[in-house]
Amino acid sequence: MLSKIAKFFLLVLFFCPVNTFALNASACYRVEVFFFKVGESCISFKEEGDLIFVKSFMRTVNIGSLAKRVNDEGEAIIERTTLKPRFFKFYQEEGRFKRYQEYKYLDDKIHVRETKYVDLTDKIERDEKKVYEQKGYSDPYATALFLFEHIGEEQSGVLRLFYDDRYYNVPYSIVKEEDITVDETDFNTYKVLVKTNVRGKGLLKPKGNWYLWIDKKTRMPVKMNVGFLIGSVNVIMEELKTKGF
Repeated sequence: MLSKIAKFFLLVLFFCPVNTFALNASACYRVEVFFFKVGESCISFKEEGDLIFVKSFMRTVNIGSLAKRVNDEGEAIIERTTLKPRFFKFYQEEGRFKRYQEYKYLDDKIHVRETKYVDLTDKIERDEKKVYEQKGYSDPYATALFLFEHIGEEQSGVLRLFYDDRYYNVPYSIVKEEDITVDETDFNTYKVLVKTNVRGKGLLKPKGNWYLWIDKKTRMPVKMNVGFLIGSVNVIMEELKTKGF
C-alpha cells in the first residue's frame, strides 16, 4: 500500500491504542485494482524499553510489476509513551525514481537528509542536508500511530505531518460505524475519511479522499481505499500476528 501508505499510512495506517497493540504486532495487506492483486505490503511494530520500532515494505507483484514497478522500505523509532518521533527513514524505487530519505529528531528540530539517484543506478544525483523546526509535526509513521490511538475519541480532527520539506495539517473524520466482511471475517469498524493534501515525489502521489475501515477491537485498518495520481487501489488485510510473531 503503499508507498505513500507506508509513508503516510503510510500514509497510512496500521496502529491501535499504544497500550495494547504496539507491544508486538505485524500486519500484511494485498493491494488490488479491479480485484486483481497488484501489490503487497507488510508493517511490524516492536516495543523495546521506552521505544517502538517500526518497519514496513511495499512492492508491486504480478501485473503491477509489469505496469509500474514499486519497491519501497521504511523504518522509524517512536517514543512509547508520547508517540513523539525519534528517527525515520524511507527508501523508494518507483518506476525510474530512486531516493533515500532520513529524518533525525533532535532538540526540537528535524535534521533531514535526502539522496536522489540517477534513475535506478547507485550514482548519486543529489545529496542534501537540511534542518527544520519540529513545531509538533511528526513523520508518517508517528502520525499514523496518533490517528489509530485516538480514533473514536472525537468525530474529527487534524493530523500534523512533516514530509518532503513541508508541514501538513491533514483533516480526518469518522464517516460512520460499519460492519464489514473481509475474507470471510466480520469486523465492526469505524469508516474514516482522510482528506489527503500531501505532495510527494515518485509515482505514488496521494490524491483525493482516502477511506480507512478501522477495526474497533484491534484498532487496525482491515480495509482501505486510497487514491494516487496514477489511479486508486483497495488495500485489504490478509494477515495479523501479535506478540510472538
